[in-house]
Amino acid sequence: MYTKGDFHIHSTCSDGGLTPSEIVKLAKRKEVDIISITDHNNTDGIDEAIEEGKSQGIRVIPGVELSTRYNKCRVHVLGYFKDDSYNNELFREVLKKVKGDKSGELRSIFGSAINFNGYKKKLYVESGIQLLKFFGASVVLAHPVLLSEECFFNIKNMDFDGIEARYFLNSDDDTEFYIKFAKEKGLYYTAGSDFHTRIEEYRIHGLIGDVFLNEEEIEDFLWQSGLDIWLKDLYK
Repeated sequence: MYTKGDFHIHSTCSDGGLTPSEIVKLAKRKEVDIISITDHNNTDGIDEAIEEGKSQGIRVIPGVELSTRYNKCRVHVLGYFKDDSYNNELFREVLKKVKGDKSGELRSIFGSAINFNGYKKKLYVESGIQLLKFFGASVVLAHPVLLSEECFFNIKNMDFDGIEARYFLNSDDDTEFYIKFAKEKGLYYTAGSDFHTRIEEYRIHGLIGDVFLNEEEIEDFLWQSGLDIWLKDLYK
């Protein structure tokens, strides 16, 4: 069905260098047939990417990369949406608060439904997971290889649905470790280039398709996350 998938990509709607439409066209040239736009605390580019994807034959999963914290550790959390909740007005307001370091203001909206753990500005990682799930997203720990061992140990048992086991900066041993971890925990795993731009003097992010899931892995990811049903409805 799908043969090559990259599920961590940034556009000009956050800190990327290409528009959502340009990303889809680049994916087409790279023979990547399923992608996700995962801008930082922003979902503005998703609809454009989906429409361009329809014309290019590229499937686009709505996504976002949420900025969270665990103590002083920066933890990024990927959310993949199974419906159009990424366009929900309340969710967009949540993203504005997170981006503006005003996460404490969300307490008055969600009350005890979300555990904010005393954080007033930054978003606690568990709060981020809960918020994404509140809006129906499937939740993935982004690039765990960038976390300290202590941070990963402290958050690894939180309520993630999956882990980004294939990542641009991974060694082969890293990838093997995270895939094994996912299987032991009953999680699915994803792959991401973390694409930002084609022009970097010192490349710290990948190019679209540098890191990817193969056909069998994509099928497993879509099935376990429930995204297969959403894609069938969206592209029927």
